[in-house]
Amino acid sequence: MSQKRKILQGSASNMGRVVLSMLVALVLPPLLVHRMMPAEYSAWVLILQISGYINLLDLGLQTAVGKFVAEYDAKGDRLAAAKTLSSSFAILCASASIGAIPIGVIAWQVPRVFHQMPGALVPDVRTGILSIGLSTVFALPFGTFLAVFTGLQRYGIPTLVAMASKGLSSAGLVVLLLMHGTLVQLAFLLAAFNIATAIAQFFAWERYAKNAVGFSLRLADRKSALRLMKYGMVLSIWSVAMLFISGLDLIIVGHYDFRNTGYYAIASSVTNFMVLVIGSVFSPLLPAISALQVARTSEQIGEMVVKTTRYCTLLVVLICVPLVLGASPLLQLWVGKDYALHSAVFLQILVLGNAVRQLGLPYSLAVVGTGRQHLATLAAVAEASVNVLLSLFLAKRIGAIGVAIGTLVGALVSIGMHLFVSMKLTASIISMPRRRFVSTGLFRPLLSLCPLLLLFWPKGFTFLPGQLPGIACVLAMLGIAWFYGLRNNERRDLTSAMRRLVR
Repeated sequence: MSQKRKILQGSASNMGRVVLSMLVALVLPPLLVHRMMPAEYSAWVLILQISGYINLLDLGLQTAVGKFVAEYDAKGDRLAAAKTLSSSFAILCASASIGAIPIGVIAWQVPRVFHQMPGALVPDVRTGILSIGLSTVFALPFGTFLAVFTGLQRYGIPTLVAMASKGLSSAGLVVLLLMHGTLVQLAFLLAAFNIATAIAQFFAWERYAKNAVGFSLRLADRKSALRLMKYGMVLSIWSVAMLFISGLDLIIVGHYDFRNTGYYAIASSVTNFMVLVIGSVFSPLLPAISALQVARTSEQIGEMVVKTTRYCTLLVVLICVPLVLGASPLLQLWVGKDYALHSAVFLQILVLGNAVRQLGLPYSLAVVGTGRQHLATLAAVAEASVNVLLSLFLAKRIGAIGVAIGTLVGALVSIGMHLFVSMKLTASIISMPRRRFVSTGLFRPLLSLCPLLLLFWPKGFTFLPGQLPGIACVLAMLGIAWFYGLRNNERRDLTSAMRRLVR
C-alpha cells in the first residue's frame, strides 16, 4: 500500500473519531450546563482538567513507540519492535505510579488552590479528582498498545476502541444527567470507563497486533529504554510546554476568576475540538515521515511539509472564520443565551490563538517524525513561557479574558520562533527555503481571506443589499481557496482522494 493511501486511511480513521467527538460535543455540554449550576459545572471541568495532567507522565513514549515501530516494521526487525513496546510499558508503569502522589496532594489542597469555590463543593471535587485521577494513572501504560497500531499504520482498531470508549462513556454520562446524577456519581462512572478502556486496549493488541509486535516484560532492556527516553524526553518538554500553553488556562481562571471558569471551559471545548479536527487530519504525517526518511531526501521532506502546510492553512481558514464571526449565535444555539453572552469573546480570542499555532503543525510533525524534535524545542519553551507569564499577569488584573490574550500572544511567539530559529536548525533534514514556506505554505492559502477583509472594510460591498454581501464573500473565499490556494494536480488529487474516502 502506498504511503499516500496510508496517510489518507489514517486521516479517515481519525476523522471517524472526530465525527463521534462532534456528536458528543453537541449533546453533552448542553446537558451539563443545563443540569448543573454554573459553579458545579466549573468544578466538573476542573476535575477533568486536573485528572488529565496525569497524561503528561506519558513522557512522549506513545509517540516514540509509534515512530520506532514504524521504522522497525519498515526494516522487518520484529525483535526490536517487541523490545520497544515492552520497555515503554515498563517505563510508564513506573511513571504512572509516581502520578498518584500529586493527585492526592491536589485533592487535599482543593480549598487553597480554588479559594473562590463554594465550600459545599469541596468534598465532591476531592472525591472526583481521586477517582478519575487514579483511574487515569492505571490506564496510562496501556496506551502503548494502541501506539503499536499507529506505528504499523493500521488505524481501524484504535479508532474502534476510541469510539466505543467515547460513545459508551458519554452515553452513560447522559443517562446519569437525565437521572439527576451527582458530581460524585459522574466521576465514578468516568473512572470505570477509564479502566475498561485500558483493558480493551490490551486485548485489541493481543488479538490484532501480537504477531507483528510482541510483548513481554522480560524483553524490556536498558538499550531500548534509553533510546525511548532520549527520544521521549524532548517530547516531554513539549508536553510540559503544552501544559503551560493551554493546560493551565482553566486552573489559572479557576484560581483568579472562578465565576468565569465554566464559561471559559465552554469556549475552550470548542477550540479543543477545532484542534482535534485539524490534528486528526494531519497526524498520520508523523509515522509516514518516520518510514519515508530512510528513502527520501531532505528536499523531498521539505516539499512535503510545504504542501501539507498549505492544506493545513486552508483547513484552518475554513474552520476558524465561521467560529470567529458566528461565535455568539453558535454558542447561543448550542448552550443557551447565558453561556453565549459570557463565552463568545473567550471563544473568538482562543480560536485566533489556536489558528495561529496550527499553521506550524505540519512542520512540527515533520520534526518529530525525523527524530530531531530537540532542534525545535526552543519554540515550544518560548511560547509556554510567554503564555503562562502573560496569562498570570493579566488574569490578576482583568480576569479570564487575560488568559485568552496570553494564549494568542504565545501562539504568535511560537510561529515566529519556528520561522526564525527552528527552521534554520532543521535545514539539513527538512530542506525548504523559509521564503517558500511563507509564500506558498501560508500566504497563498491566506489570500482566501481577502474577500472577508473587503466585506468588513467601511465601503466594501455597499452596493449589495441584504445578505448578498455575505453570500458573495463566502463564494469568493471558496473560489480563491480552490483555484489559487491549490494547484491543478492537487485539486485532482484531493477530488480523487475524497472519492476514495467516500467509497
